[in-house]
Amino acid sequence: MHPKLLFITIFILPAIAAKAQLPCIDSGRVNPTFQCNIQFYDPVCGCDNVTYRNQCNAYNNHGVNSWRSGVCSGLDMDFYPNPVGPSTPLTINLSYDEFKTGNADVKIIDMYGKVWEQRIINNFNRMTIQFDVTTLRSGVYLIVAVSSVNTFVVRKFSKY
Repeated sequence: MHPKLLFITIFILPAIAAKAQLPCIDSGRVNPTFQCNIQFYDPVCGCDNVTYRNQCNAYNNHGVNSWRSGVCSGLDMDFYPNPVGPSTPLTINLSYDEFKTGNADVKIIDMYGKVWEQRIINNFNRMTIQFDVTTLRSGVYLIVAVSSVNTFVVRKFSKY
């Protein structure tokens, strides 16, 4: 191979290809108020190593250009609805990163630290659980999920 052609092949073409790649986040597309019609929890790990609720949320709300399926690392949690009505169950989705399983201790705690509900879930990768919150008074509560390796996720919800 000719030396100039070899130089172009080894050094110039990869540099051009690298510049042609999209940035991880397109700041011009970030729109936190965009309403995704996809309501289900199907986590994706963005190129920025952040777990998003689903592809629509990553792309439209956060401007992420590339992702892979699943949680980036550890335990992730999503829930709905928020706020919770007087007779509506609270649905919680838990997910570990792909091909990993673990345990979790899930609690609903009020702002004073009282545990109202608790479930221990063993040996799962993805799990959906429901809590009957009809006995909870109106107010703000925390969902705390502690994994088997003592990492935790905390989310806030309100009951009306």
